[in-house]
Amino acid sequence: MDLNPSSFPKVRWDAWKCEASFLPGDELPAKSNGRLFAVLVFVFYGDKIVLADIAERGYCIPSGRIEPDESITEAALREVFEETGVTLKNEELYLIGTYELVGVGTGKFSTRYCPVFIAEAFGFEPIPAGSESRGILLAAAEDVEEVYYHWDPLMDAVFQYAGQVHADRHKAGISLSELLFE
Repeated sequence: MDLNPSSFPKVRWDAWKCEASFLPGDELPAKSNGRLFAVLVFVFYGDKIVLADIAERGYCIPSGRIEPDESITEAALREVFEETGVTLKNEELYLIGTYELVGVGTGKFSTRYCPVFIAEAFGFEPIPAGSESRGILLAAAEDVEEVYYHWDPLMDAVFQYAGQVHADRHKAGISLSELLFE
């Protein structure tokens, strides 16, 4: 998928009273400074995507607000574990972009940014008591649209992009040179 931000459609998310767009990249946009709101994490387990079953929402990728004095990495690790019980391989997260949410007619906020990561699941533990999550689903990429609580052209494009970045970073197999010379 093209890395050009214009490759990602802008959509209106009425539930959040905003227009949403996606800015791809492995760094936060400079304009996001001080306006980070929530984190989202595409957690892969092999060729499957880990989805949390969140009460009043349904199946979605782990996500949530960034707490005061919490880094985006700390927030992402916390949200993944709280909503799925998943521990991440080497606690490694890779930033793939940022959602830009521009408030529409609410006066509550003008623009907020939500960093989006990909990660590899390492282990599965019980979902912590008190979690808003009712469980998890390991979904094949081609099945996500069928079960995801909200789907639109932007979600489709970001899911495809996350899958492509994951595939590029985690090639199947090992090269002969890596096997012989490492």
